[in-house]
Amino acid sequence: MKITFPYWGNYTVAFELLAKKLGLEVIPPPKTTPKTIEKGAKIAPEMYCFPLKVNLGNFLETIEKGADTILMPTALGGSCRLRYYAFVQDKVLKENGKNVNFVIFDQSLDIFSKLKKLSGASFFKMLQTTIFTLKALSIIEKIERKAQYLRPREIEKGDTDRVLISAFRRMREVEKFSELLKFEREVMKELDQIKIEKKKVPRVGIVGEIYTVCDHAVNFEIEKKLGNLGVEVHREMSLLYHLKKKIFFKDFFIQRKIKPYLGSTVGGHGRDAIYEMLKYVKGGFDGVIQLLPTMCMPEVTVRPILEKIHQETGIPFLSLSLDEQVAEAGIDTRIEAFVDVVKNYYQRKQKT
Repeated sequence: MKITFPYWGNYTVAFELLAKKLGLEVIPPPKTTPKTIEKGAKIAPEMYCFPLKVNLGNFLETIEKGADTILMPTALGGSCRLRYYAFVQDKVLKENGKNVNFVIFDQSLDIFSKLKKLSGASFFKMLQTTIFTLKALSIIEKIERKAQYLRPREIEKGDTDRVLISAFRRMREVEKFSELLKFEREVMKELDQIKIEKKKVPRVGIVGEIYTVCDHAVNFEIEKKLGNLGVEVHREMSLLYHLKKKIFFKDFFIQRKIKPYLGSTVGGHGRDAIYEMLKYVKGGFDGVIQLLPTMCMPEVTVRPILEKIHQETGIPFLSLSLDEQVAEAGIDTRIEAFVDVVKNYYQRKQKT
């Protein structure tokens, strides 16, 4: 049995470590490319949302390398079409002659129990692996936050990303918890040694659907582009944030905060987008970007509300819909124009 899973930004490294820790033979998906997206879109139902098509492309590439078992969650997205992805993908792949097995996590606790059954690991081993994986996810998010701060301030452009590329390559080789802690110390030290200008820069918050927000491969590395244009990026939406939100019932708190704008849930991460934008406004940010798959119902529904907040507060706002038809050149043009607006807004604030 050779397992694989969808590519999802830097989190892919943690998922690979999880599988290896359980003694499973894993074929990790290569980084998503335009070719990956093209392959997935070619066999996917046309009106299905972008992440499903990208994932199909990921699976096709790993199946070519020998993968025969696909791990796919369906219980982590709230009222989102993610719930149906695995079943549709299984059907589409089989229709295209790809006879693979799907291990579907359709309940939150399924992840623990089904991985335990799949690997034959003891309860203690599963507990160890869970702690190890959560720590790996925490380190990944810590590194990403540090990079968001460094990019607009680094003196030698590209230093931060060179450290990140090397770090995530080395992280794949980590086996023990002690090695993970050592890796964390080493990478943070490397990042701290990057020469920067200690200055204030415009800050932009990114909100939207979790897959497109967190996967640099499908959002055209927007955090890197903004950083290179002199803007510090903040992103509250992350995998650990989503898990903590589920554990601590934060949705109830979020709904209370956004009640003047939205009285009920719209599914997905629609409420989070409103809550986060309000938080960025209160925090004195200089712009907000919404990322969403084209036709993502929850994000399309809340976009007029985000526009309303923009009109009420004056904070610059840009909404970017992503799918297989979007060209990077077009995205770059819109980002560059938006950054000009953000910098003007920032300078006006500095004068008052």
